[in-house]
Amino acid sequence: MIMPSRRLRNKLSLACVILFSVVVSVPPPARAQSGGPATIILKITGLRSEKGQVRIAVFNSSETWLGEQPVYSSTIKVDSQTVVWNITDVPYGDYGIAAFHDENKNGKMEKNLLGMPKERYGFSNNVRATFGPPKWEKGKFAVRNPTTEISIEVK
Repeated sequence: MIMPSRRLRNKLSLACVILFSVVVSVPPPARAQSGGPATIILKITGLRSEKGQVRIAVFNSSETWLGEQPVYSSTIKVDSQTVVWNITDVPYGDYGIAAFHDENKNGKMEKNLLGMPKERYGFSNNVRATFGPPKWEKGKFAVRNPTTEISIEVK
């Protein structure tokens, strides 16, 4: 078995901490963007079990991407293999979403000894994190119509 270098483990650990340290309680007001309002219908699939909660953070710029200031956030109780969240009154613009299945409801991403996530997670456009968090350009999507449907498969 090939063990990642200490530097790689540290980078992965730091990326996971940054990624899932977003505050997903009360969101700050959304930054104004032209157009709208719209509705984003977010569907989270791939949940390992029907217990716990899904924690979701929505960002609207590369500067805030995966930081502590999402424009929208939610914690949704899991009671099926799929979770749906409707986000209303969303201004037109570009957005990116990060989500993870918090099975034990402790509010944080569980990691193994190497710092790799143990709980399932995902991003808009189903971008996968490889050697660090995904870039904004890969995870962003456009809201340009009254209704935008997004599906994220957590893995």
